[in-house]
Amino acid sequence: MRCYSSMTVENPHQARVVDVSRPGRALAVEIDGAEAAELLLSVATMGSEEDRDTYELGAARIDELRASTPPELLSAAGELLPGKGAAQLLGLVYTTPRPRTGAAFLEHLEATDPLELRLHLLGYYTRSHHLAEPETIRRAAEGDVAARAELLEAFSAYTDKCETTARLLDLAPDEAKRALVDLLSDWHEHVLPRIAPDVAALAERDARAKRELVRSVPPEQVVERLAPGIQWVPGSDVDRVVLFPAYSPRPWVYMSEYERVKIFCPPIGLDRGEATPDDPAELVRLYKALGDESRLKLLKRLQSGPVTLAEAAQVVGLAKSTTHHHLAILRQAGFVLIREDDDTYSLRTDLRPEPGALLGRYLDS
Repeated sequence: MRCYSSMTVENPHQARVVDVSRPGRALAVEIDGAEAAELLLSVATMGSEEDRDTYELGAARIDELRASTPPELLSAAGELLPGKGAAQLLGLVYTTPRPRTGAAFLEHLEATDPLELRLHLLGYYTRSHHLAEPETIRRAAEGDVAARAELLEAFSAYTDKCETTARLLDLAPDEAKRALVDLLSDWHEHVLPRIAPDVAALAERDARAKRELVRSVPPEQVVERLAPGIQWVPGSDVDRVVLFPAYSPRPWVYMSEYERVKIFCPPIGLDRGEATPDDPAELVRLYKALGDESRLKLLKRLQSGPVTLAEAAQVVGLAKSTTHHHLAILRQAGFVLIREDDDTYSLRTDLRPEPGALLGRYLDS
């Protein structure tokens, strides 16, 4: 049986939570408002084609933002940080000195060695999700031809990832760094303020409100409460979990790693009022999640027990990427849990929503 105790330390941004089942080791939990994280995740949000209709910003708002963004800036983002690639740099947000503003992050990027930056972009530090050995990634980043071929072969089943990796390796490290700093500097100036003008202040207020959980809740429960639908149990290779509340990718939760640090970006919730019975937003979200045959098939299969992504893809006869999209929508609606350490999905039984009851309350309100 695990027992936990918590204590406040000198830094008001964090609390240490001691897991006494691992004598002599302490897991630090930090919740911090970071404009730098929002900068990166806003790039990921606006660059994600497949999932645009799942963001709370809405596809129409994302299209509006894209239409008012200089085409050359969108093109640079698509080349350097395609899809959700910007999240690979969350480890550099963590190592940015506080306050982790966009400006401080850009200064930190300028001071970062080009090879180190390339390692982040290649996912070297996200070791729990590696398709290739870390040493292979490092050697490829350093220019080893055989390691490059081995790395691209490991990614061969993921066409987009393979093409992105090849494009990055074709750029000289100094050239890639200069282009990335220019891109994010322009994005910070021209795009981020239009997404959420006061996002830095909102993120810090939200982080402050969430820190109270750290004082009385075990670390894995903190993550599950703040990152809906995600189960996480810290392993022996993690000393710290850091949470950067984010606005633009809501309700998605981005995750990353850096050395012995696990990073989550849960949704900012402070700007939301309490849901009322006559508010249809939650009802729309639930019925949208259920309004697809493939998602219903997945729920029926999950009734029999947990599945991996590969098993789920076989159930619905779709590509892994498409199946992942369906499972993410079910998770965001509260029907499914993902166990982060082994990427298995299970049916949620504790707080599973009841669409019929919700519809009844709405109709009666």
